[in-house]
Amino acid sequence: MIEKKGLGVSPGIAIGRIEVFRHSDITISHETSDNPQLEKEAFERASRSVIEGLEAINTDNKVEKDIMLVHKSMIKDPEFRSLVYENIEKRKYNASWAVETAAEKFITLLETSGSEYFRERADDLRYIERLLLTALSGMVSSLSVSEECIIVADYLMPSEIFELNTASVMGICLDSGGRTSHVAILAHSLGIPAILGLGDISSYAVDGDMIAMDGKTGEAVLSPDEDVLHLFRMHKSAEMRAEKSLRSTALLPAETTDGVRIKLLGNIEGMEAIPQAISAGAEGIGLFRTEFLALHKDLYTDEEKKASIYREVAKAMGGYGPVIFRTYDLGGDKIADGMKTDEENPVLGWRAVRFCMARKDIFRSQLISILKASAVSDSVMLMFPMISGSEELKEVLSFLNDVKSECREKGIAFNENMKIGTMIEIPSAAITADIIADYVDFMSIGTNDLVQYTIAVDRGNERISHLYRPLHPAVLRLLRNVIEAGNKRGIPVSICGEIAGDADIVPLLIGMGFRTLSMASHSILEVRKRIRGLSLSSCEKLADRLLSLPDATSIEKELKDFTDGKTRY
Repeated sequence: MIEKKGLGVSPGIAIGRIEVFRHSDITISHETSDNPQLEKEAFERASRSVIEGLEAINTDNKVEKDIMLVHKSMIKDPEFRSLVYENIEKRKYNASWAVETAAEKFITLLETSGSEYFRERADDLRYIERLLLTALSGMVSSLSVSEECIIVADYLMPSEIFELNTASVMGICLDSGGRTSHVAILAHSLGIPAILGLGDISSYAVDGDMIAMDGKTGEAVLSPDEDVLHLFRMHKSAEMRAEKSLRSTALLPAETTDGVRIKLLGNIEGMEAIPQAISAGAEGIGLFRTEFLALHKDLYTDEEKKASIYREVAKAMGGYGPVIFRTYDLGGDKIADGMKTDEENPVLGWRAVRFCMARKDIFRSQLISILKASAVSDSVMLMFPMISGSEELKEVLSFLNDVKSECREKGIAFNENMKIGTMIEIPSAAITADIIADYVDFMSIGTNDLVQYTIAVDRGNERISHLYRPLHPAVLRLLRNVIEAGNKRGIPVSICGEIAGDADIVPLLIGMGFRTLSMASHSILEVRKRIRGLSLSSCEKLADRLLSLPDATSIEKELKDFTDGKTRY
């Protein structure tokens, strides 16, 4: 029996037979070539072959489509291609050597960056490097499973997961990978329990042996004995009972014991996520992230295609509740065609409304598409991201009014009374929320960005990630300032971000005055259950107490005591 601990990136307990997959090494010749033209042609053939292979993968999963698009863009990247050509033409490298050298240069740059996100994009580039080298060598790389199993591998390329019969994959355990890697995103999207960063588990795994794994805790046990198997089976049964219990409450109101109703909304990215939101009992979509459209050039530039998607989303939600479309929140790690990518600090750079107001052609197209969708449903609402203050907001609203005038002139129907709101995710906006509230119908606090901007902590930088504290007193004071500004002006304020979906933090939010929470759909069931066991009076007393404490550690401890039932109010 061998016990391993890694990163649990997709929850779920699985017990099953192992299918081991290890990638064979590709031997690269480091001999020069006297025929650069021949090498360039070989590189182009390999590139086309890999791109065609990616495009041939048949999937309706939006996450899978987005990842394939990222990988195709990496192959087509001008800087990468230029370096490959330079290696071939100036250094006389053969095609494989040229690809290897170019890829390793960019991988090193990504790995030495301070951002966890960029370090994990290095894994994507490794996948592309291997695909190209495999195509150049004539090797065939494939992974297939016909019976139920748990895959144990050194690593997996997303393209390999696309090729799998995922219905037969009970779980995934890999030597490498991080929380925001594309394999982690895919596993979570497909509902497959997954543990990454297990070190050398593939070296110990044997085809056909048993493995027990917990995708939440990151624990994996090879060749488990009967006691361990019994323990994992008990946990799996408990997990299934808990899920069934939560599902049974999906149609019940999120209401405190003393009758205060809390509205629970879902955060989604595409049409395929709507059924999950509805089945969890979401009372609307509090955040529809439109950025994924910008990754698809035909949708990015085609006004009517975007409008068609927005209409379908609004219709699919039907009478369940509002659909709030956030305009493009591009920039940082979400780069679209036409964006600058060489900024030293892109998170604080040319992004979101700053990008949109500089590229009004792109912004106009999206606004018209959303306006068109508003004509089919009164539930359609519009929200702007990363507004820094009232001056910037007024400029954006003025442009929206110009677009509305253009629609009227062209006879384009839209809802003249469509509600307009803004994200509050920059401290300057949170501090001046009372001024901003005069210009909008609602505000939604984007806590993920607000926390990192307030404390000056890059969430993707693992060296300082311990400083990312959502319960920092400064953050809580900003939240209180925004909700008080909304209440004073008579407009709704929602919490949108990770803390809204944290059942342990919800009592504090309710006590502070929030009555609308917007979260990932998979969090709704647990949050609803938590709310139904709370009273408003105890939540208000809790909030008063926590807001009086001097530091995050004290706040976190007292909140935990409340959650564990050690402290009552």
